[in-house]
Amino acid sequence: MNNRKGNEFQWPEIGDNSEAVRNTVINIPPSYGAYTPDEDVCEPRPVCYPGTNLSPLALKHAKKLLTKQLNAIGCHTHGEIQEDGTLTFNDGEGGFEIVQRLEREAVFMLASVVGGTKYSVDGYFCGGGTEGNEMGLWIGRKYLRQFPDPRKFGTVVLATPLRHYSIDKAVDLLDLGQHSNTGMCIYCRREHIFLPDHSGSGLHLVGMNDKGEMTLDCLNKVIEEKFAEGCRRFLIVATVGTCLMGSIDPIAQIGDYIKHKSKELHSAFYLHVDASFAGFTVPFVNPDLKFGFDVPEVMSMTFDGDKMGRLPYPAGIFMCRKPFMKLVSRRINYVRGNEDDTLSGSRSCLSPVLAWFLWKSQGMEEQRRYVRQCLRYREHLLKRIKEDPFLPYVKPLPYSPWVNFAPMELWIDPDAHAVPEVYCEPKNAKVRGFEAMLEPFHLRSDNFPSDPADPNSCPRTVYKICVMPHNTPQTIDCFLNAVLKAADDWTVRMTNP
Repeated sequence: MNNRKGNEFQWPEIGDNSEAVRNTVINIPPSYGAYTPDEDVCEPRPVCYPGTNLSPLALKHAKKLLTKQLNAIGCHTHGEIQEDGTLTFNDGEGGFEIVQRLEREAVFMLASVVGGTKYSVDGYFCGGGTEGNEMGLWIGRKYLRQFPDPRKFGTVVLATPLRHYSIDKAVDLLDLGQHSNTGMCIYCRREHIFLPDHSGSGLHLVGMNDKGEMTLDCLNKVIEEKFAEGCRRFLIVATVGTCLMGSIDPIAQIGDYIKHKSKELHSAFYLHVDASFAGFTVPFVNPDLKFGFDVPEVMSMTFDGDKMGRLPYPAGIFMCRKPFMKLVSRRINYVRGNEDDTLSGSRSCLSPVLAWFLWKSQGMEEQRRYVRQCLRYREHLLKRIKEDPFLPYVKPLPYSPWVNFAPMELWIDPDAHAVPEVYCEPKNAKVRGFEAMLEPFHLRSDNFPSDPADPNSCPRTVYKICVMPHNTPQTIDCFLNAVLKAADDWTVRMTNP
């Protein structure tokens, strides 16, 4: 991969924090009369192109940042291959050429660690992983509509119960189907039954194994059922780093399944990968795991740099194979380049510029160090739990070695289906004298099917801690003490009802 043509934008192994790299960002000029750092006059002038004026108060406190706050409108990775094999990139909106180039190179750097090059991948920075997933399903819908649908069945979207909620939003926004997660269960009397669209299209759930990973047997079962009903278009959403377990769906195996199943069923498939969280962990600690564009059937991907990518909010990144973004392109006569094929339209340049600087100056080695530190703290937490004889209330669950989540069950209150009060934020705000004082750890909970292969089986409550570098041993002590306190409180309540 490293020797293939088009990899000059590869994320560098060793960082180059040289003056030349720093000056590339520092010397981005203000555009169209934007405020310059040395101005003391609060004269209102445009900030973007076109844009509104800022108040003098906003100028006084934010002018240094605003000089770099240019418009990154459009996608800047499109180009044409010349006779000599070089790739000439298309023009974007005028006046923003430097930040457009930096974003393009940042996209290609990230693509280089997931099997892509400037010749094979397009993409742009967007408003978070949610927007990236909406973009992926939008293109997937347009792509699949090119194929026959003799029974007018529509598109079936397939994902596991651990999908990110943005998939549901995208299905709704794109009118792919209506579904509900509030069906009443006759066994546990809880509203957890998934009710798919009565028409048969839209979102359908695929079973998992006990690690929270999509299984090919469960995927094949749903596809065979939907095919028998008349469906010929399948949009599969696989996840690399689920929100609850950190689990990784088997992307390469799903791709191989699609390759053979599409021929067998004469049906159309589109595979979108939501790597919002683990897209910034897996390539740096397990580079041999194929989950991106090194899997031929992967058509689009979502990343989220404001999670493990160490970038400011929002820093979503959408990527897809060339020329799929053309499916959603709109011609705009008044924009130089005359088209926009992003969901965002106008958007901030700050995240891509900072991504370019971070990755150029620190290299892959620093991201690798950061991820490994998170994983070491996670292992320390689990080791403490397993070795502590006073913690029979915590049961660690299977987890991915490449994602810094620690999923667990807490045997504290079997009737509780939410995070116990002792773990919640803000904690004891009146005593502390602060509003919204956060705990040093963040515990979250969600449902996990008692039978992972059956998405509608009665759920059990699973908790997870995302272990970050600030989760020091002292923080881990704080969490373990909170578990003991919650267990003691519950024991007292049960003893003295």
